[in-house]
Amino acid sequence: MITVVAVVKAMGIEPTPDLTWSVGAIVREMWRAEHGGELPRKELVAKTNGAGSHCHAVYPKHWKKRISDVVKTHVTSVARQGSLF
Repeated sequence: MITVVAVVKAMGIEPTPDLTWSVGAIVREMWRAEHGGELPRKELVAKTNGAGSHCHAVYPKHWKKRISDVVKTHVTSVARQGSLF
């Protein structure tokens, strides 16, 4: 099983809350659409920064490409938008 954060890290991208929450929401909805409205399974995963753990959605390893495609789209979209400041 894999998580969105694990895929982001494997792509050599630093996971940020904005990136992982945005991508996670999209991937969760993709899962729900394909699985009759069911949410993906969740597991406790060690926090990226600091001690403790978080409950993260986990996906089958064959979803890695799908998740990485969503990450690429998100990163490209953010880069095109630029910054207001």
